[in-house]
Amino acid sequence: MSFSRKKIWGLLLAGLLSEAVGFILIKRGLASVPAFSGHSLESLSFLLSIISSPQVLIGTAFEALHFGILMELLSISDVSYIIPLTSIGYVLTPVSALFFLQENIPLLRWIGILLVCTGVAAVSLSDKSGKKDDAGSYSEVGAVSS
Repeated sequence: MSFSRKKIWGLLLAGLLSEAVGFILIKRGLASVPAFSGHSLESLSFLLSIISSPQVLIGTAFEALHFGILMELLSISDVSYIIPLTSIGYVLTPVSALFFLQENIPLLRWIGILLVCTGVAAVSLSDKSGKKDDAGSYSEVGAVSS
């Protein structure tokens, strides 16, 4: 079954949004949990406070959704096409943290985010197969029988 770029990008956007929401919720949930002091006797209570946090649990569900969408994307397109596109999450998540967590993002980090955007743009301009046919356009490569 062939999927259009629109469908791939739609799934990708849904997956990346669920990833960003998941990270924001997990971060907020962890902020309400007492800090771990490193003593082994406190490990169990620390773990219990994390897994009983509604925000952490809901955030983890969003991360699971992200992973499920990623598996779907990998089943319909090339790894070499999909995985670089997931780098958009490295842009979307810090922007979400800026707005929803009021995190300070330094200039050097923004420059790195811009470099990621440049790489994503380069990958997105390529066809998912990355192979040219004789006419010079990109095309899928069919199975070869011997």
